[in-house]
Amino acid sequence: MELQQFAEIVCAGIQEKMGENYDISVVTNLKINAAEQIGILFLKKNESVSPTIYINHLMDDYLNKKKSMEKIVREVIDRYEQSLLAVDDLREMDVNFEACQNRIIYRLISRSKNRRLLEQIPYIPFLDMAVTFHVVVGITDQCVKTFKIDRNLQEGWGISVEKLLKLAKQNTERLLPLEIMDMNSIIKKHMKPDVKYASYEPGKSNMIVITNAFGVYGAAVVLYEDMIQSIADELQCDLYVIPSSVHESVTR
Repeated sequence: MELQQFAEIVCAGIQEKMGENYDISVVTNLKINAAEQIGILFLKKNESVSPTIYINHLMDDYLNKKKSMEKIVREVIDRYEQSLLAVDDLREMDVNFEACQNRIIYRLISRSKNRRLLEQIPYIPFLDMAVTFHVVVGITDQCVKTFKIDRNLQEGWGISVEKLLKLAKQNTERLLPLEIMDMNSIIKKHMKPDVKYASYEPGKSNMIVITNAFGVYGAAVVLYEDMIQSIADELQCDLYVIPSSVHESVTR
C-alpha cells in the first residue's frame, strides 16, 4: 500500500465520522528539513482556521497491525480536536499587514535541505542557510505559536523581502530574547545519575550554547545585532560558531 492510498482511506473514514459539516481532504506539504508530509485537512464550514494532521508515521502502525484503521481514524480525529485548543488565538487574529507587522520574526534554516520549500516562501540567503519569515500568533510558557509567511501572503501585503527583514530585525530579539547556556550545565542537566559518561569532565568544556528563551528555532540568534561581538568581548577571545541545529548554535 502506498502512503497516498493509505491517506485516502483514512480521509474517507474521517469524513464518514465527521459528517457533512466538514470537508475532509488529503494534502501534501513540505516541512522544514523533511520530505513531503501527507496530512488530513479538516475544513469546517464557516471556520477560517483549518488544521492539518500529518499521518506519515501511522502507516507503519497499520501495516504492522499495531493499530486498526478504525483506531487510526479515531486517533487523527482526537489530534484534530486537541489542535483546536492551540489555534484559538489564530481564529481571532487579523492577518492584515497592520495587525501583523509587529509580530513578524525570522528563522534560520538550511538552504540545501529546503530547496522546494524555499520556492514557496520569501527568504534571504545567509551563508549556506536561509532567513525565513513568520508571524507570531501567541507566546506562552510552553510554546511559541507561529505561521510562516508564504509568497501569497507577502504579495497580498505588497511588501518586499527587505521590508520583512527590517521588521523581523526589530521584532525577533524583542519577542524571542537571547539565552546563553554553558555546555557543562546542559550536559549535567541531562545526565542520568547512575551512569558514568567517559567524555564528560566537569569544568573542562569551553563551549556555550546560544539560543532564544524558548529553545525553539533559536539558531536565528546569530543574526541578533552585535550579539556575537558582545560574547567575544565578554569572554575576551575569538569564537567559532557552529549552527548545530535550527534550534541553537554552539560557540567556542
